[in-house]
Amino acid sequence: MPGYVLIIDFFGLMAALIGFTMAFRQDVVRHMIGRPPAPGPNNGEGDPLTYILRIAGTMVMVFGVVIAGMVTLFNLA
Repeated sequence: MPGYVLIIDFFGLMAALIGFTMAFRQDVVRHMIGRPPAPGPNNGEGDPLTYILRIAGTMVMVFGVVIAGMVTLFNLA
């Protein structure tokens, strides 16, 4: 496999991990950007930052998986 495929796969893996963290480990991301933990007993329902992190994290995660998968499968064909 050529080197550029491995580089793009690494980029896709990093994007998928960052997106997963943004979508499902929001306390870590909130701490990194200097925001307080999600308010309320219902895990931040109604907090705009919760929805932003969920949507953006899912988009980044899917982008990483798709770009790495497409480049790898195209190279293997």
